[in-house]
Amino acid sequence: MEKSKKHLSDRVPVYACIWAGSYIGSLGAMKTLELSPAVGIMLTLVPAIAFALFLYKFYRSLYFMDEVQIKIQMEAVVVAFALALFTIMTLGLIDLAVELQPDDWSYRFLVPLFVAYYFIGLFISKRKYHIGHEEHD
Repeated sequence: MEKSKKHLSDRVPVYACIWAGSYIGSLGAMKTLELSPAVGIMLTLVPAIAFALFLYKFYRSLYFMDEVQIKIQMEAVVVAFALALFTIMTLGLIDLAVELQPDDWSYRFLVPLFVAYYFIGLFISKRKYHIGHEEHD
């Protein structure tokens, strides 16, 4: 059982990297190449499927975490979700007041911001539970 736990938790960052790489690759290809709409849709589906697989693996890894680790992950997601809603709400209202340029503020620019929000939440949550200051198994 311990071997499968380690195997699954080691794989989650790999799936995150696959998703990030496929997203960056698809974004780069669609911005630089002249592609047909069908190819564009296929390039959209690749990171979407990779992200769904990452979420599935991340969710499965929660089964093997202890209670404190689960609380840390859930609090990080809650912080990220709240900050993401705050960002979307604020940008939506600003766009009504002043037209935002799509080249500067489109959905594709929000993805890295939302990932950063997760890591901010993770940092806050780990500090709350003093993870990193003491040894945990």
